Amino acid sequence: MSAKTFALLLLLPLLMGCYKDDVQPELLNTNPFDADYQGEDLFVSESTFTETENIPGVGIVIRQVIAFRVRSELFLAPTSYSVQVHDLENGQTVVIDAVPPGSDTFKYYKQNLVAGQPVCLELRLSNNFSVARAERICVTL
Repeated sequence: MSAKTFALLLLLPLLMGCYKDDVQPELLNTNPFDADYQGEDLFVSESTFTETENIPGVGIVIRQVIAFRVRSELFLAPTSYSVQVHDLENGQTVVIDAVPPGSDTFKYYKQNLVAGQPVCLELRLSNNFSVARAERICVTL
């Protein structure tokens, strides 16, 4: 084997490893967990209602529950996630998990009732300490 052929055989794997398809960033917007997601809405408002709870040391508390679900059928692959909720009425931001665990249904609890007026929440998928694009849902009690 000649030195030229040997050198070519050594370089061939390197050259093959360098080939990559052209990446088109404008097409990288189909993952619902990305801030640049351009697909369908992920959150669906289900209902709002009041719930009474007896908290020891505090007494009876009435709170507003805002129930919604995530359209996980739009995910590229099954994954675990939470939802970041930003309450536009009081400015609070919390991260909540599904109720029951493993489902796609969520409940956000407001301590102060807002009857007769829309309450709007800004919702984002959350996993691995990052959040996706924001979507807004509004409900009226």
